[in-house]
Amino acid sequence: MHELEALADFRIPLETTAVRLACTRASAADIAGVEEMLDACQSGAPREEWHRVGTDFHVEIARLSGNPFIVKAIAGAMTRLSRARWLEVWTEPSREQAWREHRRILGFIRDNDPDSAAREAADHITATRDRLLHSLNEDRRGLRARGFAVIGLR
Repeated sequence: MHELEALADFRIPLETTAVRLACTRASAADIAGVEEMLDACQSGAPREEWHRVGTDFHVEIARLSGNPFIVKAIAGAMTRLSRARWLEVWTEPSREQAWREHRRILGFIRDNDPDSAAREAADHITATRDRLLHSLNEDRRGLRARGFAVIGLR
């Protein structure tokens, strides 16, 4: 649980920097490629696809920043979050919420609006963290029965 909070603290300045840089460095073709990736996840797509695309979205936005250190750091953070993020794609409403947030971030990058893109990215990371912490707190018994050890609960 503490790791989820620490990763959010780490990701917010990193990903807001990535989206700011992407606003000025990404080409229309780059943005279209990310949009195409998001389009692959419509209602009815398997959870595994939502999980993969959600991770890839953050890494691809980092790539659009043009900074390899940011890419490596975000890819590492998303790998650390992978198991917990599986809970976020558990229900269709949570998948669609993340998809809408990703779309808004990408829209601000397309519009070359770094302040709005950074604000939306920070809000997305915070909301995702809050949803994950809430889910873990609500489903401790069920998770334990499925072999997850939930530690560090508030």
